[in-house]
Amino acid sequence: MPNLVKPSLLLLLLFSAPLHAGWLDWWSEDEPLVVTVNSAYIDVYTGPGRGYPIFYALEKGETITLLKSRTGWIKVATARGQEGWVKRDTMADTIDSTGEPPDFTDDYRSDAVVGQFELGAAFGDFDGADSTTLSLGYRFTRNLTIEARYGEQAGSFSDSDVASLGLTHQPFPEWRVSPYLGLGAGIININPSATLVDTEDREDTVWQASLGTYVYLSRRFFLRLDYTNHYLLTSRETNDEVDEWRVGFNVFF
Repeated sequence: MPNLVKPSLLLLLLFSAPLHAGWLDWWSEDEPLVVTVNSAYIDVYTGPGRGYPIFYALEKGETITLLKSRTGWIKVATARGQEGWVKRDTMADTIDSTGEPPDFTDDYRSDAVVGQFELGAAFGDFDGADSTTLSLGYRFTRNLTIEARYGEQAGSFSDSDVASLGLTHQPFPEWRVSPYLGLGAGIININPSATLVDTEDREDTVWQASLGTYVYLSRRFFLRLDYTNHYLLTSRETNDEVDEWRVGFNVFF
């Protein structure tokens, strides 16, 4: 019989223990990057575009804080409290605390997570049964993630567990609320209740089609909403379909 207690405890440890320990804060944004101007001057504009006027020139040795980015532009704050916009390519004329040009990306929700792993846990409804799912993915392009899932379901008439491998596609990874599509396949083990007449355990192949969205809460931590249709290839005359709805949290590392 699937044991939902262990995944539940893992979910609790996954997201509360590191926060309590203080060595990894997934809820907060990264600290603003502070750099030093390393060229004769850098023009500061009143807005993010060439049509805005230049109102200030940063001098060599001046320290600035990078506040946020927009395509091709960075909003900065000077040590005197002045705020404005500089061209993104001028960041090559600055250095960070290591003495090197800063390494950052305009879009941390796309390019910056390529090559990173994604760990998640979720609760949901599996055709009326309570479900708990753990997932581990690898983002190998800005749009595509390969993901392994393991889920356990506890129902009134049967318990089950599903292990699968799939591919997830995000067409707009730069959006803070970013939809995705997924396809996968795996194995489902079904254990009917002992009170039923037909108590034979089953193991079937399952195909999965998913639709969901990422809701980014910080640079590394996000809410994940997911709908998955499970198509079970049974040995009986007809195949089965099961709908599952899940909500959970994921983290890049």
